[in-house]
Amino acid sequence: MKNIKKIGFILVASALSFASCTKDLDINRSPYNPVENDASPELLFPSGVAYSAAKIGGDLQLMGAMWSQHYTQNNSSNQYTGIDSYNLTISSYNGIWSNLMGGGMKDLLISKEKAATAGLWNFYAASEIMLAFDYHVLVDLYGDLPVIEGLQGDKGIYTPKWDDGKTVNKLIVEQLDDAISKIESGKPLKSMGAQDFLFDGDLDNWHKFANTLKLKVLMRDFTANTAAITSLLNGGNLLDTDAKMTAFLDAVNKSNPLFESDRRALNTFANLRASKTLLSYLQKNNDPRIEDFFELTTEQGKPAIYAGLRQGDYNASTTDYPPGSTSRAKLGATDAVYFMSYAESEFLQAEAWARLNNAGKAKTHYDLAVSAAFSRWSKSATTFIAGGVYEFKAGTVEKMIEQIITQKWVAATRCQAWDSFYDQNRTGYPVMSTLDSDDPAYIPGQYTRSITSVLIGQEIPRRLPYPKISSDNNANTPKAVAINAKMWWHKQ
Repeated sequence: MKNIKKIGFILVASALSFASCTKDLDINRSPYNPVENDASPELLFPSGVAYSAAKIGGDLQLMGAMWSQHYTQNNSSNQYTGIDSYNLTISSYNGIWSNLMGGGMKDLLISKEKAATAGLWNFYAASEIMLAFDYHVLVDLYGDLPVIEGLQGDKGIYTPKWDDGKTVNKLIVEQLDDAISKIESGKPLKSMGAQDFLFDGDLDNWHKFANTLKLKVLMRDFTANTAAITSLLNGGNLLDTDAKMTAFLDAVNKSNPLFESDRRALNTFANLRASKTLLSYLQKNNDPRIEDFFELTTEQGKPAIYAGLRQGDYNASTTDYPPGSTSRAKLGATDAVYFMSYAESEFLQAEAWARLNNAGKAKTHYDLAVSAAFSRWSKSATTFIAGGVYEFKAGTVEKMIEQIITQKWVAATRCQAWDSFYDQNRTGYPVMSTLDSDDPAYIPGQYTRSITSVLIGQEIPRRLPYPKISSDNNANTPKAVAINAKMWWHKQ
């Protein structure tokens, strides 16, 4: 057990270290990695998970937190101005692509193939589920993805064709169904033990994770998938625990990836500040989680309070906003990386029942979701959901969805901010305000235009640009699309 945990920390450290490198990989033309070729599923699977955690819990969590208006760039530093102003290029996020498609996902694919050959159906199923999850994350970022021909440089496919988003989602569901069938086959499957960073080898939880991810993907096109969604809801075998990686230590290259990159690797700790968008909502509702999300101000000679900065207002003068006058985002070295939380599972179910216009079941799962989101920070939601400010109110389908997604947006703070970014594009909630967050008529919690946005009007990001590392090496990479161009599953 100790040796496995030691290997785990080495994998995490390697993934974090590799993810922080600026050197690009040729993921389409690189030869089949002999180290991967020689490795067993017992090593490849945790390696793939660690790589996934490094990018999802690092770059994507950071980007999602700023585009979800949880955090904003501080006015006395400039590390993340490109993200906050939406001024990205095709080179901005090559690392997400190279480390997932060229690293973790390749490990997971080889793990799956080797597990099939060896009859290790536990590693086969878990590898396929994790691979499906990574495809889901990437297709929601880019809109299209090379899935059918992708990850096959070892088979001579160096310029894979890209598949459209609807096709990719269909393929993800097929992958999940295949993995589920292996778990449900009736054959006894051994526990993966400590080689499983998410569930300590519990395949029942992998089964639930697969079902819940399937529900999430199907809900990208709710009308077309109503029957399958209803079947999953009635089946009840959905995630009731967190799918998270906790193998982090408070040590260099072993910490939570966002903490590692923002608090250890930079020469300033001041970059991430509370966005007034989220902070004003927490303050309006006296939400106790404010102390888990943000630090008190440290301005010299002034009382310590919670104070935010307008989204994108990093050019504000230090006369108006002196050092320490706004609240810094709280990050922890041992914070877990969440792939899917129990709260998200309940929010998904609440939303699905709301779309089916079943207010009673929507409320049941909403209450469970909000309670789980509070419990994560050792707090009780009872007084908030039972006659309080977060009490679920039956109404039109849209009104119910707005309540659910608003609470899901808050719950995603310091957890799954990247998913909150997806949700806003999918549902339109939180809504976009036409007012500045300093305007007396501004409604706390509504999105505002980034003060330094390079986009026109109230436009916000919808996707990442197709990465240069792909377009430079694969002529089949789609032509450039504006980052505010909506995808087929976005609210129109």
